[in-house]
Amino acid sequence: MSVRTGWTVALIGAFALGCSLGGKGEDGRPSRDGRGDDPVDSEPAETEPPSWTWTPVLINFDELPKQIDVDEHYSEYLTFEVEDGNSMWAWDYASYSRSEPYTVYTTKSAGGAGDESDFVIRFTNPVRAFEFWLLGDQTDGPLAKITVTMEDGSTAEELMVGDGGSSSAERVDLSAYENVVSVEVYEIDDPYTVNFDDFSFEVRGE
Repeated sequence: MSVRTGWTVALIGAFALGCSLGGKGEDGRPSRDGRGDDPVDSEPAETEPPSWTWTPVLINFDELPKQIDVDEHYSEYLTFEVEDGNSMWAWDYASYSRSEPYTVYTTKSAGGAGDESDFVIRFTNPVRAFEFWLLGDQTDGPLAKITVTMEDGSTAEELMVGDGGSSSAERVDLSAYENVVSVEVYEIDDPYTVNFDDFSFEVRGE
């Protein structure tokens, strides 16, 4: 075999060996799979937050024609679930109302004695910026516990705090929570019957 023929065979062998070891990418470096450029690892797309609409609602009970059980009267927005066989009743007592004439409290019948039963507010659709007002208390300090439940199942604990002035209104501020589905008020402990008024919140729409 001539020298020239030997060089030709050697070059062909080197080329074949290079192909068997793998291809090269655009930058000239061998790729992992031998087929040229490796695929680019794409990062997962970020999820956009939902664009909900929020509608403000105020329930002050003042449009009611008489003293009535309001457990399901405002079911478009919320319902009340009261323990001990009681209900949430509207009461025409202006001095214990933040907006006259009606406030609400837990009892068995219209005008009956209040007994401070535990109760749950269940919202028909998730809400945010929720607050209401406490009236008629004679406790200067914490007088009840509150559990706020969000749509994802998470919860938060708060205290209901009075000022000891039965004719003044104390704001119960739960506005820090979003997508609230229920609020439980329990272990109410006050020498007198406490009342509630002016439930305000923003209800979520799709």
